[in-house]
Amino acid sequence: MDQSLQTIPLLNLAFAFIPVLIVIGIIWKWQFGYKNSLYAVGRMLAQLLLIGYVLAYIFETDSSIVVVGVLSIMLFSSSWIALRTINLPRSVLYGKSFFSISISGGFVLVLISQGVLDLKPWYLASYLIPLAGMIFANAMNWSGWNGIGFIFGFGQAAF
Repeated sequence: MDQSLQTIPLLNLAFAFIPVLIVIGIIWKWQFGYKNSLYAVGRMLAQLLLIGYVLAYIFETDSSIVVVGVLSIMLFSSSWIALRTINLPRSVLYGKSFFSISISGGFVLVLISQGVLDLKPWYLASYLIPLAGMIFANAMNWSGWNGIGFIFGFGQAAF
């Protein structure tokens, strides 16, 4: 598989700031304190640069331990975040959320990464991590929606 990354010229990247500048202009025009927005944009850029360097390291790694560690963090985090809209103590439902996302997301991740893409090695980070992010995010969202449905009575007939 081709492992090359596309380099985006700074001028092209500047186009991404057009919506940001429009919003900051609106905030300034409406006198809502544009300085906080500028601070937030600066903080966002710093965070994105840092995460970019971390991802560059992770994508270049040839260690299955690093990849499994990142996947574990993603799984633990998505299981916790899935419960954000449910008004019960997270500690009560976390195990079920973790189990649900692990089984469903793990199955789909193995199916796609090994069955469809046939990644060699299986822990090829530049493919597996973004793919896992999409799969775990989808499983997280559906777990949250299913939890809401259960709380509001849509799932009571099953119990």
